[in-house]
Amino acid sequence: MNKKSIFRKTKFLKSSISFKQLPSDVGFEIAFCGSSNSGKSSVINSLTENKKLARTSKTPGRTQMMNIFSLDIDTKKRIVDLPGYGYAKVSKKIRQKWGRTVNEYLNSRQSLRGLIMVMDIRQSLKKTDIILIEWCVTTNTPVKILLNKADKLSKNRANLELNNVEEVVQRLFKRIEVQLFSAKELIGIEKLKNTLLNWLEV
Repeated sequence: MNKKSIFRKTKFLKSSISFKQLPSDVGFEIAFCGSSNSGKSSVINSLTENKKLARTSKTPGRTQMMNIFSLDIDTKKRIVDLPGYGYAKVSKKIRQKWGRTVNEYLNSRQSLRGLIMVMDIRQSLKKTDIILIEWCVTTNTPVKILLNKADKLSKNRANLELNNVEEVVQRLFKRIEVQLFSAKELIGIEKLKNTLLNWLEV
C-alpha cells in the first residue's frame, strides 16, 4: 500500500477554542502554524488533495480556533491547524487569547511530534517565527519551515529567498530544514509528505 495515501483519507475531526476541548492526548500530532496570511489552510488542502477540507479565507486572522484533522479511523494520527498570528486588524484581546491558546498547546501537548511553520516566501522572518523556532529547538521538537507561495516568484528569486532564510536560520539555530513550497502548484509536496510520514512513524 502507498503510505502517502494516508493523506487523502484525512477527515475533519473537530474545532477547539480552548486547550481543554482538544481530543485525547494520545497518538501522534503534527501542528501547522504561521502568520495569518501565510496560506496554512491551503497547504493542508494541497497535502490532503481536498480543497474543501481546511476552510480558507481571504480575510487574514479569521481562524480563531484550533482545527483538528484525523488521518486514520481511530484518530491516533492527527493534523492540527493552529490559529494564525500577527494580523494587526484583530483586536489586542483576541491576539492575546490566541497567544495563550497556542502557548498552552505547545507546552502541554504530549502527542505533538513536529511543527510545520508556513511562511509567505515574500515576507521576511517575523519575531513570532523566531520565537516559535527557538521553542522547538529548546524542547527538541522537530520543525520544518515551508516557504509557501513560491509560484509567486521566479525560480531564481525563489531560490534566492530560500538561501536568505536558510542563512538566517542556520546562523541562529543550526540544523533547521527550510524548503520551497506552493500549495497552488504543488511545489515541494512530495518532500513535505516524506517529512510528515517520518514524524508520524507511518
